[in-house]
Amino acid sequence: MAKASIDGNGLLPSNSLLGPPRLKSLPRRIAQILIPSFLSQNNSILAGEPVRPTDFLDGLRGYAAFIVFFGHFIIPAHPKAHTAYGGGHGHDDHWVTQLPILRIFYSGQMCVFLFFVISGFSISLKPIKLARKGQFAALFDALFSAIFRRASRLYIPCVVVLFLSAILACCGAFSYTYALSEAWPFPGDPLPVPTIYNSAWTQLVDWARHMWVWADPLSGMVLPAHMPYGTQLWTIPVELKCSLITWVAILGTAKCTSTLRIGTISAMAVYFHLMKHPEAPLFLAGTIMAELHCIRIEQNRNPPEESPGEKLRNAIIFIFGMMLGSYPRHGGRKALFFRWVHPVAKAIVGESGKSPLFFSTSVAAVLMVWVVSKSASLQKLFTSSLARYLGKVSFALYCVHVAMITWFGYRNILFFWSIFGKEKVWQYELGIGVAFVLQVVVTMWVADVFYRLVDLPSVRFTKWIEDKSVASD
Repeated sequence: MAKASIDGNGLLPSNSLLGPPRLKSLPRRIAQILIPSFLSQNNSILAGEPVRPTDFLDGLRGYAAFIVFFGHFIIPAHPKAHTAYGGGHGHDDHWVTQLPILRIFYSGQMCVFLFFVISGFSISLKPIKLARKGQFAALFDALFSAIFRRASRLYIPCVVVLFLSAILACCGAFSYTYALSEAWPFPGDPLPVPTIYNSAWTQLVDWARHMWVWADPLSGMVLPAHMPYGTQLWTIPVELKCSLITWVAILGTAKCTSTLRIGTISAMAVYFHLMKHPEAPLFLAGTIMAELHCIRIEQNRNPPEESPGEKLRNAIIFIFGMMLGSYPRHGGRKALFFRWVHPVAKAIVGESGKSPLFFSTSVAAVLMVWVVSKSASLQKLFTSSLARYLGKVSFALYCVHVAMITWFGYRNILFFWSIFGKEKVWQYELGIGVAFVLQVVVTMWVADVFYRLVDLPSVRFTKWIEDKSVASD
């Protein structure tokens, strides 16, 4: 009997594992599929895989995805977390977790902006390298490939997880949370869940209706409520739209000098931000940083080690970025630590809606990615085995975490509150903390399996489709 095996990178089951199984080996093969990759004996992510020069981007993305997950879990029980320290007229506004920098560890909005900068950097790096070398035929091929595969790369994993959420809704997985929302036991608002219908057909029709609206990358009003089957996935059509804008900007400036390209794309970014389009400027900022990264490598392929003074300077810049990224949704104008930020933001972008918040967090996201991209000492924070693992599964974690929270996260908190009580602060937080530990174990396991069985195969599938679709010379 042939042994079940895992492919060389320890992440994706090999053809022998997914091929027609013999009856006696079926349980073993299923077990190998379901075992998380970090427990696999052949897992190369945590076993000395060489660190690439841009692996810090994956690490940043991985930590950001985990913070989004953490924020979505705790916010319903901590609605005042979005209020600035000292910015709530004395009402629940002096918790230590409301202080700058600490706030960033549950700020999902700030981390989404980090996603956008990192995405802009990642998708621009190869085209910028080719443009700088004057390899315009190769640049055209690279842009064709990227544009052809982008929608499939972004949408296939999302469609799978959204369809699974619809099936779970049909099976009653979200019925508890849907019923709970009628008498919501938490002080904050719940994450949106789909309306539960008695008919599976009606449920699937509702899912298809939401899919039709959600998938539109040109929608001027993309809101989390537009996709209750996966509220966090409002960012995916935005990613597609901004990716296309980014590649058009690169194509339009491909034959320009580096200085002119950076100046033109910077002007585009500033204009878009002033016109209240905060997402595209972040992608374009990533493009500029990709160019600066290329320039640094060309000028010094073996850069000297950072001096203590440079390390200190870069650390201060990074911490300053974290502070700006901590700008709160509520009370920033009056908060002690942000009173100086609000007038600056007001003078540049106005104060309507979330303009000061978006300005501060945009600057923070750009600043943090920029300083990490040029600092070897800071990059070490984001190239550890844990950071690189989280980076690998970040998209999968982002896709599945909301369904896992709405499925059983809330009931876990209520269960542990029934054990520990919630009358005192320590009881309240203990119940949430223990529930979150359990939530992390299950959600990371699901994300790991989703990464190996859906995310990675979708990458290979889109590449296969491209290969089959390209006209022969």
